[in-house]
Amino acid sequence: MTLDQVLARLDGRPHGAFKDSFAAIDAADAGMELLFAATWIHRNPDVPWDRPAPNSWTVVRTSKELAEWTSHHDTEAVLLPGLLERAHITILARPQRGAIVAGAVARLASGVVDISNVYAVPGHAVDWAELATAVGGRFPGRPLVGYEHGEDLEAAMTGGFEPVGHLRVWVR
Repeated sequence: MTLDQVLARLDGRPHGAFKDSFAAIDAADAGMELLFAATWIHRNPDVPWDRPAPNSWTVVRTSKELAEWTSHHDTEAVLLPGLLERAHITILARPQRGAIVAGAVARLASGVVDISNVYAVPGHAVDWAELATAVGGRFPGRPLVGYEHGEDLEAAMTGGFEPVGHLRVWVR
């Protein structure tokens, strides 16, 4: 898709955004602002583990748990309770002392598992190898994919993920 085609789809909307999945479009001259640039990541299901499968990640199963999860991630209007009933989506939480300190969403799509919305509350960090083990336990034998940037990208790569491309998100 060309920049003109993307802008035509955004025409008439006061606020608009798009994800350039290949980091191939420069939309700055069209009045768009780069929200962020990130790196696509991939992890084969057969990457060897140096640790047992974690029991520290749990599946969010109730609306109450989801409300706590989203309160840390600002996704209350996005991750709705109906998602808890979908077999291809798993919302994971890492509780500690009765509170959620980290979270992630895993979604089975076209033979891979997309990991998104990964976060940790201040004072905590996500161990991506441990997260990959937890997701792999839910969706065995599937490659894991997603995108990250900055320290989160570094943590994912330490956890066995490899960079495979770049993307950009532009906003009006």
